[in-house]
Amino acid sequence: MSSPLERLYKTKLALLSTIVTAVGAALMVFAHWASGSAAVTWLNNLPVMDVGSALFTTGLIAIIFAYIDQKDAETLANERLRKILKEEAPAIRDAVVDGFAFAPEALTNVASVKTLDRIIENTLGIRLGNQELAADAYRDLKEQVIGARQRWEDAHVSVALMPWKNGPTTGKGSMFVATISWEYRFIPVSPVLRFSCVSDLDTFRELSVDPTSTATWYFGRNSGLHAASPEVFELVRVAVNGKDQGIRRSVRKEGQVFTCTLDDELDRKDAVTISYTYRVLVQRHGHVLHLDLAQPTKDFRAELWYGDCGIRRMNVIDYLSGPRQPRYRHLDASDPSPSVEVAYEGWTFPKGGVAFVWVLEDEMGDNTGTYTAPAKVSDQPTAGQRQ
Repeated sequence: MSSPLERLYKTKLALLSTIVTAVGAALMVFAHWASGSAAVTWLNNLPVMDVGSALFTTGLIAIIFAYIDQKDAETLANERLRKILKEEAPAIRDAVVDGFAFAPEALTNVASVKTLDRIIENTLGIRLGNQELAADAYRDLKEQVIGARQRWEDAHVSVALMPWKNGPTTGKGSMFVATISWEYRFIPVSPVLRFSCVSDLDTFRELSVDPTSTATWYFGRNSGLHAASPEVFELVRVAVNGKDQGIRRSVRKEGQVFTCTLDDELDRKDAVTISYTYRVLVQRHGHVLHLDLAQPTKDFRAELWYGDCGIRRMNVIDYLSGPRQPRYRHLDASDPSPSVEVAYEGWTFPKGGVAFVWVLEDEMGDNTGTYTAPAKVSDQPTAGQRQ
C-alpha cells in the first residue's frame, strides 16, 4: 500500500499533467481559430500552435509515464541506492568508527547516556570476551568513578606522631598525638566542608558514605575519653589557595563537628588547592593508623614521621586500587628522623588508602626479640579515618 506522501505525489503529478494537457489543447484550438480570422491575423506571427502542441504532448507523456513506468522507475532507483550503499558501506563504517574513536565528543551529540552505557558495556564485553564480567566491571566503575562528586589530584598527606603527655606513657590509655596535614586539588561541589569525630560506629559508617562529609574520624569510647573532647580531635587550619578559612565547632551527642564555609568569591567551576591540618589521638597499643581515600585520586603520596615515639619498626600496608606498584621509602628507627613514605602515580579508585602499622619497643622481648601482645587489645580504642 502506497504511503500518504506517495499518493500526494501522484495526485500532484496527475493534476499538473491534466492542467498542462488542457492548456496545450486550448492553445491549439485558439491557434486554429486565429488562422481563419482576419481580425487577429497578427497572432499568426506567434508560435501559439507550437507551444500548445508541446504542452499537450508533454502532459500526455507525463500522465502515461506516471501510471505506466513509475513502478519500474522506483525499482530501478531502489536497486541503484542499494548498490551505492553496498559499495560505500565500508567507507561509511570506517568514517563513523574513526569519528567516534578520534572525536568522542561527537557521541554526546547523537547518543543518550543510556545508549553510551550500552555501547561501553558491549565494547568492553568484546574486549574482555565476557559480557557478564564487562557489565559488572562497568557497573562498579560507574558507582566509584562516574558517581563520585569529587576528583582529587596531587594529593599529599603527612603525619607526625608524638607521645601524648596528658596520659600514661605505656599500657592502657597511652596515646600518640597525630598531626595530619592534607593537601590536594579539586573542584568544590559544595561551599561547606565538614570534619567530624564520632564515637559511634553506626554514625561513623553513615558519615563515611555521606558525600557532604570531607573527613570523618572514629574514636572508641573505652579509653575514658569521648570523641567530643578537644583533646581527641582538633581542626587546626583550613586554607584554600593559601587563604585561611573560618572554622566553626559544634558538639553533638555522638561527637563533634567542625564546619568551614568557603569564600563566596571562589569560582566553583575551577579547581582549587585545599589544605587542612588536624590533630587526633591514636591508641598507642592499637598499632595501626589508616588513612582512606573516598574519592578518585590522581598522584597520591603519604608520609609519616615517628621520632621519639618508642617505635621499633614501622610498616606500610597499601590498599590502593590501581594497576601499578607504589613506591616506598624508609628511614629506620635508628635514624635521627625516622619516617616512611608511600607514593603512587596515576589514578586510584575510592575505598583505597594506606595503613601504618608499628611495633613498640616495650612490647619486644629483651633477649628473644619476639613480640608480646598487650592484654585485652580488643578493649582498646581504635583509630580510623574516612577522607
